[in-house]
Amino acid sequence: MQEGVALNYTVRHPIGVVGCISPWNLPLYLFTWKIAPALAVGCCVVAKPSEITPATAFLLSELCMEAGLPAGVLNIVHGTGPGCGQAIVEHPGIKAISFTGGTATGRHLARTAAPMFKKLSLELGGKNPNLVFADCDLAAAVATSIRSSFANQGQICLCGSRIFIERPVYEAFKAEFLQQARGPKDRRPAGAGHQTRGLG
Repeated sequence: MQEGVALNYTVRHPIGVVGCISPWNLPLYLFTWKIAPALAVGCCVVAKPSEITPATAFLLSELCMEAGLPAGVLNIVHGTGPGCGQAIVEHPGIKAISFTGGTATGRHLARTAAPMFKKLSLELGGKNPNLVFADCDLAAAVATSIRSSFANQGQICLCGSRIFIERPVYEAFKAEFLQQARGPKDRRPAGAGHQTRGLG
């Protein structure tokens, strides 16, 4: 081997059965986002959709059977978190857990799975603020904030639920944001329904 030259190898081996638990707000997107990589590396999957949005997962199971996926490779189970989800996390035969959902539930999953040395992937609640600075492109900042506030009715973990605005552009941003948020038919009073805060 030549001095100063190194080789790195990444070897991917299936680890066994993977438990995938997904939320209700993007029922097909997040469900398949978890399942596909696990299947691609050779793992079998036990997947639980949200009990609020079971139909998408059921239709996916029908498509997988129609496509010829062998029985037992993808197992979609329906039920509540405390019943079905807890059983997946606790089962000693499930070697990894992928969960998207609330922080409190993620904390509980971590407490359950950690003593069993399971691999964990936790994508937990966000709802971070948008930060708008005085040197911004105001039109772009408003457009981005409108999208991040209302895309999918705001039911995405990376949507902004608060906006912090630097004081020099506060009034201009607020006026334009509210005008776009109201839309042409909305006659709510200015300032209703959304919290903004000026930063000093």
